[in-house]
Amino acid sequence: MSIMTYAVGRGNEGVPNGLILLVGPPASGKSSFARAWVERGQLDRDGVVSCDSIRSELVGNRVDVSDDPVVFDEMDRRVAARLEAALPVVVDATNVIPDARIRMIFWARRYGRPVTALRFRVAVEILVHRNAERLGHARVPLDDVLRYATVAALHTDRAQLFDEGITVVVDVPGEAEGMSPAQAAEMIRLTA
Repeated sequence: MSIMTYAVGRGNEGVPNGLILLVGPPASGKSSFARAWVERGQLDRDGVVSCDSIRSELVGNRVDVSDDPVVFDEMDRRVAARLEAALPVVVDATNVIPDARIRMIFWARRYGRPVTALRFRVAVEILVHRNAERLGHARVPLDDVLRYATVAALHTDRAQLFDEGITVVVDVPGEAEGMSPAQAAEMIRLTA
């Protein structure tokens, strides 16, 4: 399998049908991008496996790290089922910690599916502003936003992602490039 990397901007960029990891801190636009893919018919609703949605389904709106094993087991189950059926699956979680990505890459390898990382690289000031605009339980504690941004800066460079087994890395344009998540989702397309 060849390794590809590019920044979006030349037109409709293709992402292989397989495992697609959305990689970025909270408030970077990952969920909005995934929602836009669904709205545009790029992906069915079940094709987005969201850590936050699973947590909400299983335990409600409370945030308790003791629930993580149950949430992550269900995430793994849904990702594996999609990959086994040769269906695309978008993992909507921060995916900034190598162990989280490696766990998902395991499933892609098991079923012989390609792995793409869509990187959401957003300035810290924008993350803080967007997070402050979130309502209720969607707002993440500021310290967590800053911590995830730091971890993303340290652990999501292209070389590391390729070393982990990711074959395509795409930098998703955002506010700094004058683009909304919906506009970015229009440019980045799933291929067969």
